Amino acid sequence: MRKLKKIISKIIKPNSFLYRILKKTYHKLSDIKFIITSKLKQFYKKVSIKNIKETNKIIKEFNKVSKNKYVTFYNPTWLGVANSTKGLFKSNVAMEGLYSSYSIKKLAKVIAKSKVEVIVFSQICDGWPELIKEINKENKDKKIKVLWHANNFEVLSTYTWNLNKKVLDLYNKKYIDSFAFVKETMTKFYNASGIKSFKLINNVKSVEEKSLKTQEKEKIIGVYNSHSRELKNIYTQILSVSLMDGYTVDIVPSTEEINSYCEQMNIKYEAVNKFITTDELMKRIQKNEINIYPTFTECAPMFPLESFEHGVPCLIGNNNDYFLSSKELRKYVTVEREDDPIYIREKIKEVIKNKDKIMKLYREWKKEFDKEVEKEVDEFINN
Repeated sequence: MRKLKKIISKIIKPNSFLYRILKKTYHKLSDIKFIITSKLKQFYKKVSIKNIKETNKIIKEFNKVSKNKYVTFYNPTWLGVANSTKGLFKSNVAMEGLYSSYSIKKLAKVIAKSKVEVIVFSQICDGWPELIKEINKENKDKKIKVLWHANNFEVLSTYTWNLNKKVLDLYNKKYIDSFAFVKETMTKFYNASGIKSFKLINNVKSVEEKSLKTQEKEKIIGVYNSHSRELKNIYTQILSVSLMDGYTVDIVPSTEEINSYCEQMNIKYEAVNKFITTDELMKRIQKNEINIYPTFTECAPMFPLESFEHGVPCLIGNNNDYFLSSKELRKYVTVEREDDPIYIREKIKEVIKNKDKIMKLYREWKKEFDKEVEKEVDEFINN
C-alpha cells in the first residue's frame, strides 16, 4: 500500500480531483487488501529470492539479541509504533508483514529453538497471527505477548478491527499470554473483561539539556503529525495560532487543502507537504517557541514528549495519561476544550509566559516517569 501511494503521488497532481478521491479511499484500499489476504487459505507457497533474503535478515537480527530473556518485534514502516517500541524495550527486531509460509515456518523454528523466554509483538500486522500459531506449534513453552497501540476509536478502521478480532481469538485459544496497552483506560477495560492486561505508557529517551544546541527562538508555533485525519483536529489548531499576533504556524505534514485554507484565512504559514523523519522534525522544531498537539483522541502520543525533550513545551489534549503525577504541569499544558481556538490561544499565551517554569516541572516529572515506565516494562515481561 505504501508503494502504491508513492506511485500515485508521482503520477497524479496533488491537488487534482482524482487525487482527492484516491486519498479519501486510501484506508478503504487497505481494508480491501486485508480482506483479500485474510481469505487466502494459505500464504504463497512459491519462495522468491526476496523472501529468503528478508527472512535471513530478520533471523540475523534476532540472533543478535537471542540471549536475552525477551525479544520485541515491530514493523519499521509504522513510524509511531517503531519509535514507541524503541523507547520502551531494549531488545528489538524489525519485521514487516509476512506473506509466505516459508518465512513464517522458518522464523518460527528459529524462535522456538532459541533461549528467548518471552516474545513480544508490538502491534500486529499481516502474517504475524500465523507466526504466533506456528511458534506455539513448535514450542508451547514460549510466552507470547502483544503490545496494542490503538484505542477504541480505531475500530472504525476495518483493517485494524479485523486484526483486533484475530488477536483476541488467539488469546482465547491460549496462543497469547497477555496484552499491554499504552492507555490506562484500555488496560482497565480489558482487565475488567477478563483479559490479562498491563499498562505500558509510551516513553522517549531523555535528552541531556547540555547536548541541545542553543538556538534563538523565533515567533513560530508548530503543528505536527496531524495531517488531515479528522481526529487530529488540525484546522482548530491552525486557527488558534492565527490569533497570535506576529506568529507563523509551521505545519508538517501539510496538504494542498490545508495550505489553501491558510491562504484563504490569511494565516501566515510554513509547510512541508509530506511526512519527514523524526530526526528531521526534531531539528526543525528547536527554533519554535511552542508546539501544540490538542487532538480529539489519543493513546500515548510520542510527539509531545519528543518536543519537551528538545526544549520546546507542547500543548496536549485531555485524552492521554501524561503528567498525571504533576498536577501543576498537567494544568499548564492540557487543553480542556480541543475545539475552541480562542481557548487554545489563551493556553498558548500562558505556556509562553511560564515556559521556564514549565520546562523545569517537565524535567522533574520525566525523571520519575522514566522509573515508572521501567517498572511497567518489567512487570509486563515477567508476569
